Amino acid sequence: MPTSEKSDSHHHKHRHGHGHGHGHGTHAHGTHHGHHIFHLHGHGTHHGHRGHSQSHHHGHGHGSTHKGRLAQHTLHTLEVARFDVAVLALYFNRAEARDKFCRAIQYFCKFISNGQPGIAQDVEKSSSLARKAFRIFKFVNDLYAFLTPPPERANLFMIILGKVKNLTQGTFLFLDQFVWAAKTGLYKDKKRAEQIGKISLYSWFISCVANTIMEIRRLELAYRDKVITVIKASMDLVVGVGLLKVTPKIITPRVMGVLGLLSSLISCYKLLPKVEEAKKKTPIYRIEAYESPQ
Repeated sequence: MPTSEKSDSHHHKHRHGHGHGHGHGTHAHGTHHGHHIFHLHGHGTHHGHRGHSQSHHHGHGHGSTHKGRLAQHTLHTLEVARFDVAVLALYFNRAEARDKFCRAIQYFCKFISNGQPGIAQDVEKSSSLARKAFRIFKFVNDLYAFLTPPPERANLFMIILGKVKNLTQGTFLFLDQFVWAAKTGLYKDKKRAEQIGKISLYSWFISCVANTIMEIRRLELAYRDKVITVIKASMDLVVGVGLLKVTPKIITPRVMGVLGLLSSLISCYKLLPKVEEAKKKTPIYRIEAYESPQ
């Protein structure tokens, strides 16, 4: 074959292959037609599987991410719940908190019963008896405060009020142990127990008066805290008058129940541990913030 014909024939095959490749709509680079077709179909099949694989992995990855966030959210919720329970344990681990909580129950039942026999009055009496058991040897705290020297440059009037409060409150707590012994049957002299009970109530009333005056004169408290503290002290003072039965027609058991309940709730609120204190005293001291999925 002449050289020109060979050239024309080669040129024709090259054009035919190139045109056929473009006919399949791909980027063909093969020199032989058979290899070119295999490359086209192979690429298309591979692309299809790859797309399916990417779609499958994308769905699986999205599910895994969702499960991961759900697990993280569950873990965070569990940690928060554990922290809340730890704070409650820290709160009720204090004898004072348990005493004020029982006091709230006691005066709530006094409000419900209004001095009439029934289940509410029985719960009130049992709560009162339980509180007396909680306060055994609590008078030692007031005795220690009474014997402690006052701070330097303290106001003399406030020092006297503080000592009167410590002495009378300590006397109340000390005599209240005999009242508890009489109600449980350990102390048999009922008449003497009634006298001790009256002296105990008068001592508590005097301590309430001293405490109310002290809270009114305290200037270092914030205005809101001062108002709440004065209101609480005033309510305790009215409850003390009611327990002494000075004006039984005005300060009825229901009035004492309302004021005693509110005073107890304020005490329970003031005894709540601060967040920083709770974090230091509980095992769960660090909780990461969780961002919910958008």
